[in-house]
Amino acid sequence: MSRQVQLRWESRTVVVDGPRGPAETVVYPGITLTRPRHGHVVDELWLPVGEAAPTVADDEALIAAMRDAWRWSASAA
Repeated sequence: MSRQVQLRWESRTVVVDGPRGPAETVVYPGITLTRPRHGHVVDELWLPVGEAAPTVADDEALIAAMRDAWRWSASAA
């Protein structure tokens, strides 16, 4: 099959300038959903998740993104 869906747990790091002090580094946990085709990434979506634990809203966003991605991969079959 030439289309795939890949999920990867990872964090994103953002450096934010402090209004009255030094810059602050903030780390956000999330899931990257990647759609490669013939070895090349054609789409990538990063979904943030709750810091302590994923919330119901996080779960729903991931389910919707996975559903769309799997439809995309199945359309090549």
